[in-house]
Amino acid sequence: MFNFFKNKKLEEDKPKNLELISLCLAFEVANADNDIDEREQKIFLAKIKETIDLSVLTEKEIFDVIEEESLKRISFYEIIQDINNGLNKDEKIDILKLMWEIAYADDILDVEEEKIIRRSAEMLGIKPSIVLQTKQEFKKQ
Repeated sequence: MFNFFKNKKLEEDKPKNLELISLCLAFEVANADNDIDEREQKIFLAKIKETIDLSVLTEKEIFDVIEEESLKRISFYEIIQDINNGLNKDEKIDILKLMWEIAYADDILDVEEEKIIRRSAEMLGIKPSIVLQTKQEFKKQ
C-alpha cells in the first residue's frame, strides 16, 4: 500500500524536460573554453531541433535561453541531479556522447571541456572505461 504512494511521489519529482536539461549540460562543455565555435553552435542547434518542441520558440531562441541560464548558474550540480533522478544508464551514456560530439565539433578538445565531461560522467555514475570508449568514438570522426 505504501509503495504505491512512494512510486507516485517519485514520478512527480522527475524533471519535466530532461532533453532541455541535458542540453544545458552539453552547453557547459561547449562554453568551457569561453568560446562557442561556429561548428559547436551548429551541432548544438541541430540537437535542439531534434529534441525540443519548436512550436513556441525557435532553436536559436532556445539556445539563447540556455546560454543566459548558464551565465546565471554557479554550479551544474542541479543539472546532474535532475539527470540522475530522471534518466537510466543508457540515456546518461547518450548525454555523454552528446558532450563528446560537441567537444570535438571544432576538432580541438580543450582541457576544460574534457574536465567537465569527465567530472559530469563521474557524477552521473558512468564508468571511466565507458567515458574513454565514447571519447575514442568521437576522436576518430
